[in-house]
Amino acid sequence: MNDLQALFPNGFQLLAILLMAGTTYFTRIAGYLILRKGKISARINAVLEAAPCCVMISIVAPFFMTDDPITLISLLLTIVYSIRFNFALTVIFSVLTQCLLLHFF
Repeated sequence: MNDLQALFPNGFQLLAILLMAGTTYFTRIAGYLILRKGKISARINAVLEAAPCCVMISIVAPFFMTDDPITLISLLLTIVYSIRFNFALTVIFSVLTQCLLLHFF
């Protein structure tokens, strides 16, 4: 496989990307259509506001189950960054930290 072929998805990858995009679009539009005429209670609003945090935790949590010291150091620094900086800077610093640790160790 040459470098140019690696840039483009094969048929199964393209199908998976399109299905994920369609599913994401469908859930967003379905939520809008279902909730457009009704009033959202405070409890449902709290659940909807907490959902992005739950998704982030489900992505990051498996990395805490490692014994790799580089990953654990990176996670610790990410926690420190999250206390000090906003979300965007935390993500940028965390990715850079992981890349630098993997490069030098």
